[in-house]
Amino acid sequence: MEEEKCPQCGNENLKVYEQIAVGRIRSVKTGKVLKNEGFLELTCWNYLCKCGWVGEILTT
Repeated sequence: MEEEKCPQCGNENLKVYEQIAVGRIRSVKTGKVLKNEGFLELTCWNYLCKCGWVGEILTT
């Protein structure tokens, strides 16, 4: 279910915090990133409001 407004204050300008999995290849010896594979998947997200309300964490 997608939130349309904050249940606490009624603000309709919510933000979404997203955690994403990113693939990369890194050298064990130097620690340098050799290749970024890019966006792989969305792992979880939640809604944020400027009043401080944070929606429940949703996972895939």
